[in-house]
Amino acid sequence: MQRISLIIAGLLLFFLSSADAQSNRTEVNEVINGVTLAMHSFDYTYDYSQQVEEISNLGAEWIQVNIKFFQENIYSSRIVSDKGFESYWIQFENILIKSKEKDLKVTILPIILLSNPSGSNWRGLIEPYDLDKWFSYYSKMILRIANLAEKHDVEMLTVGSELVNLQQYTGRWEDIIDEIKGVYNGKLNYAANWDAYQTLGFLDKLDYLGLSGYFDLTTNPEPSKWSLRSSWYRIKKEILDFQKENNIPIIFTELGYASQDGTNMHPWNYYASDVVDLEEQKDCYEAFLAVWASDKNFHGAIIYDWFLDGGPNDTGYTVKDKPAEKIVRKWFEQIRP
Repeated sequence: MQRISLIIAGLLLFFLSSADAQSNRTEVNEVINGVTLAMHSFDYTYDYSQQVEEISNLGAEWIQVNIKFFQENIYSSRIVSDKGFESYWIQFENILIKSKEKDLKVTILPIILLSNPSGSNWRGLIEPYDLDKWFSYYSKMILRIANLAEKHDVEMLTVGSELVNLQQYTGRWEDIIDEIKGVYNGKLNYAANWDAYQTLGFLDKLDYLGLSGYFDLTTNPEPSKWSLRSSWYRIKKEILDFQKENNIPIIFTELGYASQDGTNMHPWNYYASDVVDLEEQKDCYEAFLAVWASDKNFHGAIIYDWFLDGGPNDTGYTVKDKPAEKIVRKWFEQIRP
């Protein structure tokens, strides 16, 4: 009888502690606001210090460091790096050090790129021939990142990004997350693609659900400000319903608009046009912030991304020296305590 009582007491303690953990996880007061610094350069000795300085001067509280890795195609089981990649790790660590010197909070987002893709294949379609081998490589990679994140007091780490076809392997992701938690004490998120976030089976292992927020807004290359806001109101309802139902705070781990004509229609397609449209980029950011920024259920967004180049003739994502920069800067100023 005493043994049964102990078992019941243990079960009650487990369920109560689990409920407390879920409750604490959603008690998020901070609104994450930041900018992505993607390590785009194929010169693995490239110094990103100036970008860190500029992101700090923009007024961001957070910097997201995107570090890239490669596999040949969607069927490859091996995640590879070339001979110069150790220099890339050094520059990655230098960014973490520089960011902390500038009092920026840091989040890290690793991405897998295809070195020899076929057609429109991308990381969301990865289906490795040897699943065990692929996850072994991935685990080794993410644990090296996690150890550096712990070493440099990084606040948050993304455990995976937009790996749509691989998200179904819940047990494997739970194992990876447990391994990460063995060496890293910061917050964890998974960055789901905008159209593939509702089927994750390992949400209870995460502190945040991240979204790559490239939602199609309208079918009009010259949208009205009203139509942009209207689309975001509809999207926001779906996201907040999911957030409430699953009791997990959602952040936009990427939110980006290229400064090109029609960017609102397919924000993920940065090759859609070679026509510069600075106003549409600005209008898209204005619409997002008008709909989200004052909502108490909004947990934050990371603006994608920041290049040294920019200006009125650039068609890329950066807001540097464009009208959209003022919109982003103003948001950062308003949200700072």
